[in-house]
This record gives sequence, structure tokens and C-alpha cells, in this order.
Amino acid sequence: MKNFLYIALIVSMVFSYNVILDPGHGGSDPGAVGPSYEEQAANLDVAEYARDYLEDVSVDVGFTRTGDYYVSLADRCAIANAGGYERFMSQHENAYDATVQGTETYCYSSGSSNSFDLRNCVQPELIWAHGYYDRGTKTASYYVLVNTSMPAILGEGTFIDYNVDWDESWRYLTNWNDHEGRQGYAYAKGYCIHRGITPPVYGDDPSVDTMYIDDGDPEFTISGSWNITTGSGWESDYRWNSTTFEGDWARWTPDFTDAGEWEVAIYYRDGTNRCTESVFIVHHSAGADTYLVDQSIGGYTWQVLGTFDFNAGTSGYIELSDVGTPSSQVVIADAVRLINTGTLPIMDNNLLKPDNMEISVYPNPFNSTCRISLTNPSSYNCCGGIYTIKGKKVRDFEINKGNTAFIWNGTNQSGERVNSGIYFYRLKINGNRYSGSIILLK
Repeated sequence: MKNFLYIALIVSMVFSYNVILDPGHGGSDPGAVGPSYEEQAANLDVAEYARDYLEDVSVDVGFTRTGDYYVSLADRCAIANAGGYERFMSQHENAYDATVQGTETYCYSSGSSNSFDLRNCVQPELIWAHGYYDRGTKTASYYVLVNTSMPAILGEGTFIDYNVDWDESWRYLTNWNDHEGRQGYAYAKGYCIHRGITPPVYGDDPSVDTMYIDDGDPEFTISGSWNITTGSGWESDYRWNSTTFEGDWARWTPDFTDAGEWEVAIYYRDGTNRCTESVFIVHHSAGADTYLVDQSIGGYTWQVLGTFDFNAGTSGYIELSDVGTPSSQVVIADAVRLINTGTLPIMDNNLLKPDNMEISVYPNPFNSTCRISLTNPSSYNCCGGIYTIKGKKVRDFEINKGNTAFIWNGTNQSGERVNSGIYFYRLKINGNRYSGSIILLK
């Protein structure tokens, strides 16, 4: 213990700022459990993102646990206190009855003024991360808040068991829309604001190639009637279009020098009249993935759609369409950011299916039945599911060896007809995972 304290003292002399992160639960204590993911895993994921952002601005970061194992509350406090850290931030996800959603942050009612200030700085950033209901800043006598010797907070990012309009745990499992990364950034930014440090830039990594395409660049094209609003947007302006008359689109078409993997993010200005289900389609080397983005919230920042493989050249692009959107709203076309996360070896440019495996959906769109077909299926068992655009599972299905297709009639697991809209199939074949979109019309 003496050696540990000595090392902690040296660290505190080298770094001007330091904080210990406390990913809640772990090991035999999974915490809250959702249909797709456990709290203990989500907490650690969020803490790791927070660490990366904090280290970008030279903050020394410690952990009470670094893997899936159990650490008692007493040991968590002992680790923090012995390490001489100046702040303590505990990461948690909430749970109730699968119908409640929201975000809240706690400190000890008898804690220092710095505890209250840290809590008050982090809570708005957590609200920014997900845009869920603001349950407020609160006080509680949680063990780790009472028994740590430094200003301490505990955040409840979301209710991970929520499963009404979407499966919240699935968003953690897949890091949907950089779900965990945004929450990790929220802790980092809140801490920096509290300590008077310039926060790191969200999503910025100078070590990788980044491309930006704005609505005024030659790589941006439109079809239909689009309006321009100046004096605002990514580079002073943005385009907008009413959803009342459908059929218009906007496209961002990068010219990729080499085949590779790129993270795709969009930027827009939100507002009360914005489309709550703006249709963004990413056309990549493996096909196309469709996302519904609520542009009434989450504006003025980069919203990550996902990471995709693109071929060299201009065959890949990002499209915003107003087809199928709610009427009398406004879609916003502003800027797209692409971050290169790795160059694909030539042999891996077509990573979609092993052994010439092909997946097709016909007809698509459909209004009665569609056929999810596999070629060369005899060697594989396939299990999969149909999901809504928000990640809520509609039904399971299997395609066993010797069969070639699954017929979906637009019903859920209970045999009830689902609403028209965009759905996804997700398959696992021979250890590989694949997905694609299906449009159900009525």
C-alpha cells in the first residue's frame, strides 16, 4: 500500500488534473439487465470512452475496475482514496419496469460544493448525449458518494431496460449512433467544464484522415426544390425542404482514393419544425443501410450513423430522402463527416459473405410477403431477426441447412401485422453477421 501511495503522489505531481472513473457493477453483479445488454458491460464501455477523451486533454485517469469482475463498494472507495485522485465519477445505467426513460446525476447531500458543481456540469452533457427526459440533478447517500474522500458524482445515463419504442440495451450492444461514445464524452466534457479545462472535441481524432462535405461543396448534389438558409449551419448555411411533397433528395458523394472503412456522421441545425424521421441512406460496398434521424433534437453536433466499408472511387454516397417522412415537417441537408478507420486489404474488399454467400430480399419494398433468400446455403445454419429502425425486435427466424429462404409476411412474433415503415433483417451465418433494410408498404 505504501508503494501504491508513493506512485499516486508521483502521478499527482506530473499531471495537473486527475480523476478516477468507477464503472458500476461487474462480474457476479451484472447490474440492470436489458434484452440485449447488461449494465456492467455498458458502464465499462462508457468509462473507456470517457478515459480516451480525458486523456486527449492531458487528464490522468484511473479506474476502479478495468474488466468484467466484481469489486465491492468498499474496495472501490479504497482504490479511489488511496490513489489520491481529485475527483470521482461513477458510471451507471438505470432500470425500473422497462417503460421509463430519462437521465439523472447524483451527489451526496452533505458533499462539498465541488461535488454539486461537478454534478451540475455533467448532467446537461448527459442530456446532450441522448436527448432523453431530464430527470434532474439529485442527491443520495450512495455508498461511493459518502465514503470517497474527494468530490464525487454518480450518473444514471439512461434506463437500459427500456423496451417500449426501442430496445435501449440494443443501442448499447451495437453502440448505435455512437451511443456509448456520446455518453463517455459527456462525462469528459462535464469534468472539463467543472475544472476550467478546454474540453476535447467530440469525435475528433487528428491521427486519422477526415473528410468533410458541406452543402456548398461540389460533392454535394440535390434533386428537387431545396431552400437555402444563410448565416447558420456547418459552413454558414444549410439546405432545407418541406416533407409535404415527397420525391426530393440530397447526396454527399466522396471520392475515396482507396477502399477502406469509414465512420459516417451527419451535421444539422435542429428545431421544433424539423422532421422527426428524416431518412438517411448510406450506400456502401456491401449495399445500403437506412437510418431514421430525429432532426428536432441533437443538432449542432456530429451524429454518427455508423462505420461502413467503401470501395475506391465515387460509387459510395450518403443520401437524404424525404420519401416516407411525416408530412408538414422540414428535412435539413447540411454537412457530412467521414473518418477513415482503416484501409481494407484488397482481398477483403468484399467482406459481405463467405464462400460466395449472397443475401437478397424480394420484393423490396413489399406489402404482402417478402422472401429473404440465401444462395449456397447448404453448408450453413442461419438464425436472425427482424428489427424496427429503432432497434426493437419484431420477430425471430431461422433458415436451416438445405433450405433457401425465409418468407416474412409483415407480422411480429405473435402473428400481428406490424405498421408500414423501414425494418432491418439481421443474420448470423457461420459466425458472420449481416444486415439489410426491408421496406413494408400498405
